[in-house]
Amino acid sequence: MAATSWLRVLVAGAAVLALAGCSKADRAVLGAPGCPEGPAARPAPAPARAGTVWTWAPHFQAPEGTPARRAVPGWSDVVSVADSGYTTVAVRADGTVWSYGVNVEGSLGHGTRERVYEATPRQVTGIGPARAVYNSGSTFYAVQRDGRVLGWGADRFLVEAGRRRGHDGVSVPQSVPGVKGVVAMGPGLLNSFALRGDGRVLGWGVNLTDVLGDTDGTRLTAVRGVSGAVGVASAGEAVVAVKADGRVCAWGNNAHGLLGVEPPGGQSGRPVRVPVVRGAVQVAGGENVAYALDRDGAVWAWGRGASGSLGDGDTSDHVSARPVRVAGLPRISRIAAYQFTGYAIDTEGGLWGWGSGLALAPNAPGGTAVPVRVPLPGPAVDVSGRHVIVAR
Repeated sequence: MAATSWLRVLVAGAAVLALAGCSKADRAVLGAPGCPEGPAARPAPAPARAGTVWTWAPHFQAPEGTPARRAVPGWSDVVSVADSGYTTVAVRADGTVWSYGVNVEGSLGHGTRERVYEATPRQVTGIGPARAVYNSGSTFYAVQRDGRVLGWGADRFLVEAGRRRGHDGVSVPQSVPGVKGVVAMGPGLLNSFALRGDGRVLGWGVNLTDVLGDTDGTRLTAVRGVSGAVGVASAGEAVVAVKADGRVCAWGNNAHGLLGVEPPGGQSGRPVRVPVVRGAVQVAGGENVAYALDRDGAVWAWGRGASGSLGDGDTSDHVSARPVRVAGLPRISRIAAYQFTGYAIDTEGGLWGWGSGLALAPNAPGGTAVPVRVPLPGPAVDVSGRHVIVAR
């Protein structure tokens, strides 16, 4: 037998032995269809619509007596908002960035790591002009109009694109090294993901569940196996991306079914296609739960259903690897997520939420396993945590 034939036999035998030592879930993930090639994509930033920022709960650790439901002072022309629960940061229509709340290791971006509470927003200097703001917990990122990203806040490791230089805070914005050409982001709590204008996804940070793809280390990398993306979101232990052709792909841990593979379990740094969802235009991720919005305005959910986060009427800590349509919603134009809460904004600007009462209170203080309408003084434009931009 020729040497090349012997080599093929040895490789095939090794593959069989490897599969024999895998669990059923591992084999299912290994056999799942990869993220398919599709048309090239040139993702563009979402159109900016300015509005007033409203909140329905004070920040965690805010002084006693801090007003709850109110308009945030001075934020009447905001186009992007990011809320960590402790700190809230916003981008105004003129490209300036502002923050208020509890300063967690420099999360206010005002030059100090002292833990103080600022009730009135102040400008974060050294940025501009910015297009949008995002957060990994109390670490914040401002995407500038030229595609560069500036970071600051609780974790230097994330601000410095996964370089191992400690986890102390960064109190003034600095450029995230190597991150450029960015149109949008989808950060997780311990890592971050950025969508470039060429449809590639960049990632950096903690990589315990292969969320950075088939690579070792924590530093900035382009995720292999996914191209033509027009949206990306961290869903906790996995990442989801939507492609220009409307298909959804995921990679990372499948313990909660986030890869859309049954039975739940195993993990993969190789992006795989999530079944059922077709014609998707946006994705969002919470705490091990993922959402997709399709072209018909329907919302799909899969992953961990704790506290009603799947919107399926079940508040138990259950798992669905098969995306299910969230019932009881009108036609939706935008989605978002916060921990175990899903959000949807309908075509008339109505804000809907389901899941943990932590984010929905006082509208649903005990939480809800089905969507409820969140009362607002006007049409919603976007939402993050417990802050929402209301159209002028």
